[in-house]
Amino acid sequence: MPERLYAAWMPYSMMLDDFARELANSINAFTLNVQRLSAWATLMTSLGEEERAEALHEFIDPIATLSLLMPYAIRSRLLFATAHLCHQVNLVRETDWAEASLPVDDKIWMDSADRQGARWRNYNRLKTRIEAIGGKRLAQATTNFRNTFTHRFSPRVGTGITNFATRCFDPATGKACYSFGGTEPLDLKELTALLVVELDRCYAAFAAFQVLVGDQVAYVTEKNSEMLATIDRDPAAGPAVETGSA
Repeated sequence: MPERLYAAWMPYSMMLDDFARELANSINAFTLNVQRLSAWATLMTSLGEEERAEALHEFIDPIATLSLLMPYAIRSRLLFATAHLCHQVNLVRETDWAEASLPVDDKIWMDSADRQGARWRNYNRLKTRIEAIGGKRLAQATTNFRNTFTHRFSPRVGTGITNFATRCFDPATGKACYSFGGTEPLDLKELTALLVVELDRCYAAFAAFQVLVGDQVAYVTEKNSEMLATIDRDPAAGPAVETGSA
């Protein structure tokens, strides 16, 4: 971003700096945790029973739990950042763009990003890559871990059975049935392989995000120069600010 900005671009500049940094940090942290799980999956075969139990409790379970939650978190953060950044540029670029077109932060989902990104030619590629993160394949392979961990009781990792008795209810008939047996733990090697795929999808989505942002920055840079030229000719036309960054 230019060092000298027309004031209207300040929200975009600050959001871009914040969002890009935090997205990169999130993906980097996810990368490190997947690498740790991979190392533990290899090491576990050489440990005794007590050592395996201690490793699962002290190290593997916390890392695996966080790693299983990260794909959806990164997906949501990409959507949030995309919606906000597109909106900020649209407010200047599109003469018919309303501030009310973007809902409050708690209501920003895929439809919000779709609305804000519709007029950007590289948005659809980003959308496709975001949608690939944390999809049905991961949910099915992990017994919908993210949802059950948050709202019910999720499967364990490596050892331990949960959900010994479960209830199914049919609203149409008003009848319930019960099943017994439990949910088996997630296999560490299989889990690591699944997370490697999710990590690759996060990198692909972030690369597409960078392309979209590149288009926006190119527009902002050009338009910013025009706006500043207007101020230089007539200081009453609007304020400018020094960002202190390139």
